Amino acid sequence: MNRTRDRARNRIFIAAAGLLIVVGGCAKQVASPESGPRLPAADQRVIEHVVGPGESLARIADNYYGDPDRYADIARQNTITDPGRIVPGSVLRLQFSAAEWDAAQKRAAALKPYNKGVDLLANERVGEAEKQFKLALATAPDLRAAKYNLALVYLKRGRNDRALTLLEQLTTERPDDPDFLFARGNALFQSTRFDEATVQFAAALDNRPGFKRAAFGLARSYQEGGHTQRAIVAWQNYLKLDDSSGWASTARRNLRQLQGE
Repeated sequence: MNRTRDRARNRIFIAAAGLLIVVGGCAKQVASPESGPRLPAADQRVIEHVVGPGESLARIADNYYGDPDRYADIARQNTITDPGRIVPGSVLRLQFSAAEWDAAQKRAAALKPYNKGVDLLANERVGEAEKQFKLALATAPDLRAAKYNLALVYLKRGRNDRALTLLEQLTTERPDDPDFLFARGNALFQSTRFDEATVQFAAALDNRPGFKRAAFGLARSYQEGGHTQRAIVAWQNYLKLDDSSGWASTARRNLRQLQGE
């Protein structure tokens, strides 16, 4: 796979170029052990997020609220008229209910080691990246971006069983996420579980038509699994998406081999 594209995809999951937890005012009185810690007022339960390159509101919502569908709330709170277009470097104010506040603070704290891990992984410092992603998950176990990137680390280190454990969790929680489906397909392929891999690659394509890497993985899985006619069709479909890259050359070579030319 193209390393540059993999790095670019990893960076899509960068949750914050910078962030600041905003809790206005000063406590006038320390809460007694009996009453417990006081929550800040509603207008003070705010986290400011600096938009990073390639981010989407859905990813930001997933990282802070644990729910990508909350992107609409972020857009409304920040008077964004086109949720599909957000400007890198702009600051978003994310508001939380009393019930959400504790988890939001944990996720915000986890994003610091998470982002370090992304940078380390992009520079092939895989062992150091693994430590950062684990640290992020120790702080916020439900931070899916960290779980996903840790799975990528395991794949790079040949620990397919560990990767599959994480990716099975992610695809169960987000069965329509094409990136999670693709990564699980890749882990299954590396484990020589080719028929199972085809299911994941096909699902990734269903949810993101034109997903070239998934189309390539699907054709490879059919071919390695001995499904010649399906592989021929899959390689032909791939070439409809890409007819000029190095991958296209590989697709043509495999297609000629399967057709006996």
